Amino acid sequence: MELLEQYKKFPPSRYMGSKNKISKNLYKVFSEIDFKSALDLFSGSGAVSYLLKSMGKKVISNDYMFFSSNISKSIIENSSVKLNNSDINQLLKIPKNYSRFVQQKFKGIFFSKNENDFIDITRHNIKKINNKYKQSIAMSSLVKACQKKQPRGIFTFVGKRYDDGRADLKKSFEQQFIEAISTFNNSVFSNKQKNLSLNKDFTKVSNKCDLVYIDPPYYSKHSDNEYVRRYHFIEGLSRDWKGVEMQKNSVVKKFKKYPSMFDTKLGSYNAITSLIKKYSKQTIVMSYSSNSLPSLEEIKKIAKNNKREFKVMKINYTYSFGTQKKNFLNENRVKEYIFIIK
Repeated sequence: MELLEQYKKFPPSRYMGSKNKISKNLYKVFSEIDFKSALDLFSGSGAVSYLLKSMGKKVISNDYMFFSSNISKSIIENSSVKLNNSDINQLLKIPKNYSRFVQQKFKGIFFSKNENDFIDITRHNIKKINNKYKQSIAMSSLVKACQKKQPRGIFTFVGKRYDDGRADLKKSFEQQFIEAISTFNNSVFSNKQKNLSLNKDFTKVSNKCDLVYIDPPYYSKHSDNEYVRRYHFIEGLSRDWKGVEMQKNSVVKKFKKYPSMFDTKLGSYNAITSLIKKYSKQTIVMSYSSNSLPSLEEIKKIAKNNKREFKVMKINYTYSFGTQKKNFLNENRVKEYIFIIK
């Protein structure tokens, strides 16, 4: 099944667990279900929310990571606002006075002095924009530029030890930022629905929708699902480091991870059970991994105990990221499941 032309404008990202690569499979699943509104409970990169919006559905996109919900505000909730040349010039203008927080706190860690200066100038100028969607596009573009300039797109190590010579690493920060703005601008469209971006704990989100898409953090014995560890810099940047506390002994200045039910097998089991119960009147489509716990059979049993119909699609899939434990032979090659629970 060929993807929609509009979806092809989705801004790709180097985000752990992004479902952009299996979008054709999800499109096939969604196309066979009758629904008008959808909740994307763990939106992450925003790929599935964007797919659903491209299909003309009313979309509620939610994620507990602030930078993820900000991306959704840019391209899911926003239906028409873009950054123009005047806005871009204002974003690049060097102010007389501005906070040098990144220069001071992250000196010599991820970026050069001039690159840190660019980030400080841009984050200062973003605050001066008086339109929330323009702010979201600008910050999402700055986040994308940071990931493009960082080897592997994650913030767990000092310096450029994973520099593989990619062209992205050779471009200037300003060039990456301007290119990202163009990409986000190009992805903005209206599907004639009132879509919404949320930044909430998944337990606090309403169940007023026809379909719920669930792509939870995968608990596994073989890898970790700690998004804050990988993305603390762009998460802090997006929220201006408000409400977070940097760990004193952290070389990369990461902050304490957000609490999650998916940190343990029991917590993950209870979370999935509660979601299947909470959304008892909705069709649930869930992405899952074959190396995650609870297992396929356990989730099938949870659905059966709640008198739900359960179907599964299996996809061969290779993860882009994941801290694998030693002696785990299959490395990142796992089966991706799509569960349909009615």
